[in-house]
Amino acid sequence: MKRCPECRRDYYDDTLLYCLDDGNPLLDGPASGRSEPPASAGGQFGDEPQTAILHNAASPSEDVTRPLIDIAAVKEPAPSIAVLPFVNMSADAENEYFCDGLAEEILNALARVDRLKVAARTSAFSFKGRNANVGEIAAALNVTSVLEGSVRKSNDRLRITAQLVNAADGYQLWSERYDREMKDIFDVQDEIGVAVVEALKIKLLGEEKAALLKRHTQSAEAHEFYLRGLSHFNKWTPADFDKAIENFQRAIAIDPTYASAHAALADSFTELSFFSFSVADPAPRARSAAERALKLDDGLAEAHNSLALIKMYFDWDYAGAEAEFRRAIAINPGNATVHMWYGWFLGLMGRFDESLGELNRAREVDPLSAPNINAIGVVLYWSGRTDRAITQFEDVLELHPNYPVAIAFLAEAYAQKGDLSSAVATIEKIAADAMDPQALSVMGYVYARSGDRQKAEQVLDKFKELSGQGYSPAINFAHIYAGLGDHEEALDWLEHACEKRVTWVPFMRVDPKFDVLRCEPRFDELLGRAGFGK
Repeated sequence: MKRCPECRRDYYDDTLLYCLDDGNPLLDGPASGRSEPPASAGGQFGDEPQTAILHNAASPSEDVTRPLIDIAAVKEPAPSIAVLPFVNMSADAENEYFCDGLAEEILNALARVDRLKVAARTSAFSFKGRNANVGEIAAALNVTSVLEGSVRKSNDRLRITAQLVNAADGYQLWSERYDREMKDIFDVQDEIGVAVVEALKIKLLGEEKAALLKRHTQSAEAHEFYLRGLSHFNKWTPADFDKAIENFQRAIAIDPTYASAHAALADSFTELSFFSFSVADPAPRARSAAERALKLDDGLAEAHNSLALIKMYFDWDYAGAEAEFRRAIAINPGNATVHMWYGWFLGLMGRFDESLGELNRAREVDPLSAPNINAIGVVLYWSGRTDRAITQFEDVLELHPNYPVAIAFLAEAYAQKGDLSSAVATIEKIAADAMDPQALSVMGYVYARSGDRQKAEQVLDKFKELSGQGYSPAINFAHIYAGLGDHEEALDWLEHACEKRVTWVPFMRVDPKFDVLRCEPRFDELLGRAGFGK
């Protein structure tokens, strides 16, 4: 049995590490102290989960002093590892992408070993450039070992050093130096992966070794463009998504059978639909790339995740999306990104307790990821637990002070709570940089809710200007008019958004900005058009 120390809810599923209600780490066994859960925060969806997996807390009279752990039964911790970004020792700073990419490829290969827990890229790479020792890193990521290294690249020559460090005592478990040519990079990656697994005393079965050594391309040149693309993709800006697309397309031009590049290309087009005012419709290109990736490699988890996102956002085929998410998780259960997106999907479906479970599984592997932590806040916000959501967004910003998505959602949550001065102050932190659809839309909504119609209409005018350039701002107009209290106008624009199949439409299912419209019969009709039953 496990218990949440905050809300005192009991769990009989010992595999869970975090509370599905509030996201706090679970403790073993019932704990002393407050026995009753806090009063419900209320909200549209209530504060209780929809699935009966939570149990009442123990009464104060229960024996809570008995031993909870059989010391004799305690085993050595399962092997786990964080792969840090390799240090660029080259004279050319532009080689940074190659160092990061090499570490990421090794990380992804190790993640295919079932008996090895691997910290996700986002969390491991958050220590890049920071003065933290191995013990601190291991404690933050909850791993037993750390792989670090360096790369010196000169023309086609490489010198790669790598060392595996035991976090408990700081001693090296393994180290090696490789002096090779660029064409040998795949061999080096394989050798490092095998050496790390052997140093951790994991015996690989035939299928496991094949998975570890699986190569997605034989072309070092294509691989280099792929790494460049990943470097841009991971910066999450519209301009970098464009550059990522360019590099993934160059990788595919060199090797048309490069499934990972096709999947990454699909994700780039999908994300552009949210973060860019791009005129071109990204959906057909995203779908084509994802389907090509799956045709080339049906066992690629990332490709199934790519198709799931397309079915969710572009096709409004929610059953099909869930099937693809589940397939991706079955292929690679340790992929934090897939768990995060599946959790996001479940939240969108209103299955909030399941959603928080998936998001916390993502956080177990990727504890410092801004998207993961933020997604938990979003689901809490969608489910009506606004105060807890605000705390979660503040936690994100403590780790990542300039994360614009968290700032936008925090402003929204303040507005929903009725703290309009805080909402305005928060959204104005990114006012000068609000050049993506979400940030600009939230800005208009917050101004509308605060009673500043003039500023809200200025944002409307900005969207009108963008519409003249080919962008479809229907959902953004709906947000702002809902904030202004113009219900009919908001519904008209929601209808237009459904007709245009705007990417943001599925969010109307749970978006609190549209709570004022839920009593309108037209809103139910529009939900049906977006693929949601009553």
